[in-house]
Amino acid sequence: MKNDNIFRNIIIVLMFFLTFWFGIRPIITGEEFQRRVKKAEGPKGINQFSLVVFGTEPEGIAAALAGARLGLKTLLVTEDSDPGSYIRSGLVTYTSPDYAVVQGVKKKLNNGIYAELFGETGGNFTVSDYISSVKQIMEKEPQLTVLYDAGFLSAHIERNTVKGVNIYHNGEKRLIEAPVFIDATENGDVLSLCNVPFFTGSADISVPDCYMPVEFNFIISNVKWQDMESIRKLDKNKDDFQSVLKQYERYSPKTKISNLSFIGQPGDDMVISGIRMRQVNVDDPEKMREDFENALTESKLLTAYLKYAFVPFENCSFKTGPESFYIPEYRHFEGVYRLTVEDILENRDFPTKAVLASGPVDAEKFVSPELSEEYTYIIGNPRIYSIPLECFIAKNYCNLLMVGKKASFSSLAATSAGRLPVSVSSGEAIGVAAAYCYLNDLTPLQLSESSEDVIDDYHKLLKRSGVTLFDFDEPNPNSDHWAWPSVKVLAGYGLLAGGEDNDYLLDIEANQSTLRTLIINLIVKAVPEKYTLDLDSRLKSYDTDELLTGEKAFEILLKTLDIQFRQGNAYNTAREYGLVSKNVLDRMKPEQGVTLDYVYDLTVNLIDYLK
Repeated sequence: MKNDNIFRNIIIVLMFFLTFWFGIRPIITGEEFQRRVKKAEGPKGINQFSLVVFGTEPEGIAAALAGARLGLKTLLVTEDSDPGSYIRSGLVTYTSPDYAVVQGVKKKLNNGIYAELFGETGGNFTVSDYISSVKQIMEKEPQLTVLYDAGFLSAHIERNTVKGVNIYHNGEKRLIEAPVFIDATENGDVLSLCNVPFFTGSADISVPDCYMPVEFNFIISNVKWQDMESIRKLDKNKDDFQSVLKQYERYSPKTKISNLSFIGQPGDDMVISGIRMRQVNVDDPEKMREDFENALTESKLLTAYLKYAFVPFENCSFKTGPESFYIPEYRHFEGVYRLTVEDILENRDFPTKAVLASGPVDAEKFVSPELSEEYTYIIGNPRIYSIPLECFIAKNYCNLLMVGKKASFSSLAATSAGRLPVSVSSGEAIGVAAAYCYLNDLTPLQLSESSEDVIDDYHKLLKRSGVTLFDFDEPNPNSDHWAWPSVKVLAGYGLLAGGEDNDYLLDIEANQSTLRTLIINLIVKAVPEKYTLDLDSRLKSYDTDELLTGEKAFEILLKTLDIQFRQGNAYNTAREYGLVSKNVLDRMKPEQGVTLDYVYDLTVNLIDYLK
């Protein structure tokens, strides 16, 4: 008994000592406070920083401001001579934030630094005002240093950590060191130096040279802005304007001109936005230069047409085009996690979310230029979804982050997650993540793998910094339909368009051509090695608008696999080979018409069989 008391007393004394030494003593002496203050002050070396951001794209500016405002000694490095980036080079003069209706309440998802740069509700702005405003905002941050006209040379890497990046600035080479680096350049220049894997275009679905249409904005002068306002205010005038505009004959077959926007600039200048060019290979500089010249000619001819057709433009003249196309899509770098179309359509709420978004998934890249100007190809429209921190952490690295349209999204998911407002908000969120990691002795990779309590703490800091973040549970309206799993697969390959209303026409009867076309296209994108000219030839006879019956559907499946069958016995043969689940077999009748939900299911199951 006496020994038990002695042992208990020793434990009490030990616990008191540990509590005092590591808990009470640092508070009394201020050691912990001093440690955090010293750490927040950052390293003292001229080439040493707490955070380094590459690129003055809007998302890079947001990341740098977020880090600097949380006390980090921050460096922002750019190859440009000002902070204009693609805003200046592409004459981008309009943006609007994402909104989401959650539990009946409309919420704006892009606040904080986005609102600081572009206003509470976005809208029109001038390039010169944007550049001037950004400079003023950055100059007010004592913890932020900006280096213009710098070159990125090489990276110093140890195992999975970027220790430093060699840059060239003012005639000298400098090794910039930091515990966290963020690549906000448009094309992922530093990510490339670090050999982070990437794909171009839609290579993730076997179409590497297929990109979203590029945008060509240009400036005209001497416009009667008051007359323009009268057109914009009256619906009849708007309709008349669009009707006359449709009579314009395009110079290039690649050009799409619809929903032109007219954005006032200083004096009587105006930016015209709305010329887009489809099927431009942005990875081929020579062809892109040719397309750029065609777009420039198009803009001059369109100016002449506006001058002839509309009174407000009667004295106008073409002033200048952009320095380059605005390119919505080029490289897609690989991160710890890649956001998918399914994540977006499922309105997924990730536990490690960094930013919220709500934009539709757009597959216009697959639309032929010959189709009408008004033709759109919206795969689906989420109510709201989140993007996890893991999408912004470069693969194989613990401290290299990335923001913007090049981050770790599938090529189709990027059409929603890579848009300007989302990029700016994600830039701010990742800047906050860098600060949280620095002040808590974590790497971004460790943060993404942390406990729920740590993630909650990070989320609190995001909210205090101005990032809009909240939990939600908003299921897709089609999630209860039995064919939804197959719809998601086909949507992920850009083969279904549910439009703004997420209507995939599940109960509409199909024709034979629909099933044939879906099968061939899914084979080309999912298992391209299985596609042959012989396969195309075998299915040629089904390229018809005739009703698709159960028997014809099974014929097409068997023909695809080159399985022999007796005419009229395709249903039984398909059942023998196990090509279709019993549930579907019991529902489909050989002589009855087949609706699209069955077509989607049959197509996906067939590809699974081929794999």
